[in-house]
Amino acid sequence: MEMPQISGYQFEKIIGKGAMSTVYLALQESLGRRVAIKVLSPSLANDPIFSKRFIKEARIIGKLGHPHIVTIFDAGNLDDVYYIAMEYLEGGTLKERIKAGLTPNQAVTILCQVARALGQAHQQHCIHRDIKPANILFRNPGAALLSDFGIAKNTLDKTQLTAAGWRLGTPNYMSPEQALAKPTDARSDLYSLGVVFYEMLTGTRPFQGTDAFDIALKHVKEPIPVLPEPLGRFQPALKRMLAKDPGDRFANAEELVAAVQDAAAGRVAAVQDATADQTVIVPRSSHRKTGVTPVRSAASVEVPVAVPLSWRRVLPWVVAGLLAGLAALLAYWFWPALSTAISAVIASSG
Repeated sequence: MEMPQISGYQFEKIIGKGAMSTVYLALQESLGRRVAIKVLSPSLANDPIFSKRFIKEARIIGKLGHPHIVTIFDAGNLDDVYYIAMEYLEGGTLKERIKAGLTPNQAVTILCQVARALGQAHQQHCIHRDIKPANILFRNPGAALLSDFGIAKNTLDKTQLTAAGWRLGTPNYMSPEQALAKPTDARSDLYSLGVVFYEMLTGTRPFQGTDAFDIALKHVKEPIPVLPEPLGRFQPALKRMLAKDPGDRFANAEELVAAVQDAAAGRVAAVQDATADQTVIVPRSSHRKTGVTPVRSAASVEVPVAVPLSWRRVLPWVVAGLLAGLAALLAYWFWPALSTAISAVIASSG
């Protein structure tokens, strides 16, 4: 295959290919370093929507500047060749690592790194909209980076680059609102990240089907699957990540990270409410220094118990009452005979 020609870069080989672009390994001649160059497909380069979106991707990533978001070095176009030059990540993709198998601790570490990257993007009004294992790359085994902002959206930008009703994203990781072509916000990214988390923990996706429509429908309607018992401590956090209603999900990435880290450390417990049949999250004590004096819950407040009166003080009154009652009872039983005897004595004496 013929390599693109871009001044200042020596193209070496293809390292990735998608529906809209191809990624090449190249040498940046000015600095003598290897870079990954993403080139828009020639069939889309003449389409103003796709070419604008491609340039927009570079600008979005360039503004984010986060250690867990891929770094952009250069972007532009030479005639009909649109390209983005970025750091070359040799650690492979999360998709490959899931196939090899991950421990729960590794899954938590990767989740938190990507969630923090998303938190940075969301604070700058950017929604990724295509969170999936293939878009999470590794600089080294311990550093996951979020990449491919090709369909990202700046919520402050009112420019419409997608036809109304189109679904953007990958069906296996789409939020219910994405599947229904409804408006999305940062919580949609957190849903997709929840799907990735489930897959990291179990090796399989939570919802599978025969085709894209079937899978999307399951995201909309199917209940959240239950994790195997050894992973049950993550179920409450996963339940919120994969909630059908965005209002039931974590409000932001920071909340998600805190909940998952607490679950990993055993600082939360799932308590079953027998009356409401709902799972309630009860935080356990932690050693985090927050600078805020904790408020004791109503359940932990000690209520003094009333102390009974001393028996030494009431015993005489109890005995007197019993004797008085006994006397009255005896008088009631023997009064007829006693009155007859008294009458006889009075009569004889008369």
